[in-house]
Amino acid sequence: MEIPLSPFFAKFILQLNPFRRAMIMCKGYSEDYENFTELVWEDDKYLDFYDREAYPEFQLWLRCPIYFLKV
Repeated sequence: MEIPLSPFFAKFILQLNPFRRAMIMCKGYSEDYENFTELVWEDDKYLDFYDREAYPEFQLWLRCPIYFLKV
């Protein structure tokens, strides 16, 4: 199951994620339009989250102790 996020919530969750339990994934990041790429606040805080043409989709994934659970 996947939860699409609005750009506002993607940026908000990414900024307030101290334990890195939630992963914000972005489709279209670094011109990779097929796959999702994990965003990291320290590296991506200046990203234009509202540019729907360059970054069309954000998703929330939760990190589980054993495996990654896509939510």
